[in-house]
Amino acid sequence: MRWYLGWGGLSGLSLLLWAQEKIVTGYGEAELLPGWSIERAQKQAQQLAILDALQKAFPTEVARTSKYIIQNRTQGAEAQTQTFFHLTADQYLGGEWLQTLEVRYQTEVRKGQVWVTCKIRGRARPRTQPPLPLEVRTLRCRDTACTTTDFLAGDPLYLRFRSPVAGYLQVFWEDAGRIYRLLPYQNQRQQAWRIQADTTYLFFAPDPQRRSEAFITDELLLTADQPEELHRLYVLFAPQPLGAPPEQFNPSTGFHTIELVAFHEWLLNERLRLPELNLRYIDISVRKR
Repeated sequence: MRWYLGWGGLSGLSLLLWAQEKIVTGYGEAELLPGWSIERAQKQAQQLAILDALQKAFPTEVARTSKYIIQNRTQGAEAQTQTFFHLTADQYLGGEWLQTLEVRYQTEVRKGQVWVTCKIRGRARPRTQPPLPLEVRTLRCRDTACTTTDFLAGDPLYLRFRSPVAGYLQVFWEDAGRIYRLLPYQNQRQQAWRIQADTTYLFFAPDPQRRSEAFITDELLLTADQPEELHRLYVLFAPQPLGAPPEQFNPSTGFHTIELVAFHEWLLNERLRLPELNLRYIDISVRKR
């Protein structure tokens, strides 16, 4: 089916991780590049601020290198790769971000260029083990050459995923203060997609040779009412079964949806319940043609 996108109890280990949490602060800044919305520059600055906060609280050599590279990628022709690189870079930090408590933005003009700065305060914790080397890509066609986070209205959205271990996968889409479940597909009743180890998956791309799978696969086409619209993709993967999110089916949209606050409360509880839960954020830009 084709869709249009435009809009527990704590274990002993979880209690230990809770005790190891820190309140951390960070700073980031991003240039408002031609064609960017102010919201996009704010998101870039916020990502750098989180990276800065985690690196200061849980320093590693890899984190310092990642921070240097990502800051240099905010300039020139490679600026569009910054979000995708951040997705990889923060997986090598010694800590992980749990919850944003406060965020402040300011806009400054420097030598004729507009910059957005961000100061952030939040909860973080040390990593108990290295994150899994997952392959997570958003694409505008079925080929890896189409890997991107910058889309045009009318483009399809595909997700490529691969894990070195078996586990469970959930994918959510944030838009206008609501969360939409994308995976499992809308006609599926399971809580998560069962992933086999070392197997490449291309989601939202029906395979006509597999009729049973093609019947349930949702196809996604991106839309934009504004010159540029930003959305966030949440990709959750864990070796253990994931819990059911507090979702409800909305017949007017055809999607299972969740209130934003309720989703983040559930997500935080899942991260405390499952220390091996891997979370990837992908910020997506959709522009009018």
